[in-house]
Order: sequence, then C-alpha cells, then structure tokens
Amino acid sequence: MLVTEPFALPLSDVRPSQLYINGLKLSLVTQWLDFDAPEFDPLPVRKIHGEWTLADGHTRAFVAHLSGADELRVVRDTDDVSMAMYEQCVSWCEDEGITEIGDLTGRVVTNATFETRWIDRCRSLEP
Repeated sequence: MLVTEPFALPLSDVRPSQLYINGLKLSLVTQWLDFDAPEFDPLPVRKIHGEWTLADGHTRAFVAHLSGADELRVVRDTDDVSMAMYEQCVSWCEDEGITEIGDLTGRVVTNATFETRWIDRCRSLEP
C-alpha cells in the first residue's frame, strides 16, 4: 500500500466525481462538524485529466464549501477502484456542468433518491 502525506488544495481546484449529495449523510456531517473551524480527515483525491478530483468525501467537501472554507486537506487516493470508472463519473459530471464542489448546490437528494440516481448508475459500470 502506498503511503502518502496529506496536503492542502484550494477548494475551487478540487473537482467532484459524483452528481449528487446524499441528504442523510449531509445531515449527519452537519451534526458533528464545527462550522467555525471545519476539520476532518484528509479527503482522497486522484489526478484525472490533469485535475485533482475527489475519489470520496463529497459530503464533507460540500459542507466545507457551505462553511466558507477556502481549501481542503487531501491525500492521494490509494484504493483499487478502476481509473476508467472515475473517468466515466467525471464525464457525467462535466456533461451536467458539475466541475466544482459548489456546483453540487441544489443537488442534495434523499438517501433513496441518491441510491437510485447515483449508486445504481455507478453499479451499471461494474463488469
């Protein structure tokens, strides 16, 4: 397993790789996050088409955006998820104009809707 050190990126330089925010997760994160000093574990990112892209942690990144944070603490993603899958997800985001975390505003959906609109769509990519 590759060990990497956390680093900071401007929030505006981190691209999402999903189209929606799960409202249930959002509710849970807002219960424990200190909006005056938002801190959480570094979020995993990958370089996709030369851009830093979130591999996970979209809800925490969105809450950081809501809190007015200027940057995110991130770490290089080391999971075994295929790069082709992330590239397809980024393509879907680009098709719908989702290129920054703030673009997810207005795309918060219920847990059930998140499952059908996003999770099922991603599962369709699995071999």
